[in-house]
Amino acid sequence: MEEQAALYAKGRTDGSSKIVTKAKPGESYHNYGLAFDWVPLKQSGKNADLWIADWDNETAFRLGEHVGVTFELAAISWETGHLQSNKFKSWRDISRNAVEQVQAKDIRKKSKATSLVSNRPWSSR
Repeated sequence: MEEQAALYAKGRTDGSSKIVTKAKPGESYHNYGLAFDWVPLKQSGKNADLWIADWDNETAFRLGEHVGVTFELAAISWETGHLQSNKFKSWRDISRNAVEQVQAKDIRKKSKATSLVSNRPWSSR
């Protein structure tokens, strides 16, 4: 929840950046390992090793809805590229004891993937 607290503070306490999330710690499906964000990519025409975002909000949302049905995930209209568990109506319905929280240290052991915006392994928001 520390990472969520830091994200929530961004743009609210430093005044030098934009607000990046409306979710306080515990209010995001990401905090419980029940959501992920994605970006559609396509190969660059100039360099086959370079992938660029191919972002069309309407198409991305429809694709998210389609994939979501298959994997019991819900797309949310206000955050294109976000899929979360459809087993709960709200984050308030998630049992704090029943869901194992995703810890960044566990991700480091299993994955070498890194974020495009930082040097840290992928993490939930």
